[in-house]
Amino acid sequence: MGKTTRVIVCGMKSVGKTAILEQAIYGNYNKDSFLQATIEDIYVACVETERGTREKVRFYDTAGLESVTQARQVSQAWQADGYVLVYDTSRPESFDLLVQLKKEIDKN
Repeated sequence: MGKTTRVIVCGMKSVGKTAILEQAIYGNYNKDSFLQATIEDIYVACVETERGTREKVRFYDTAGLESVTQARQVSQAWQADGYVLVYDTSRPESFDLLVQLKKEIDKN
């Protein structure tokens, strides 16, 4: 197995970060599931590349962000290969926070 890639999943709390990971990796979807706050979880998936090799991807499901300061800390603290930014279309403030987080990520 080749390199392990680190992907950080970020967004405000209760926007569906865990639900997206559960559905993408395991195919689990339950719209009536009980919402339980995440402190931090790690999901591991093996992905077959176009070259036919298998690579391990670690998805870090982070606790929900509530401020630009927290967003800045996340972007600086993690040595990530990539980010998945998640927001709730019914909550404009969740998108606004990601705009700030994206700026912080781009600085690093």
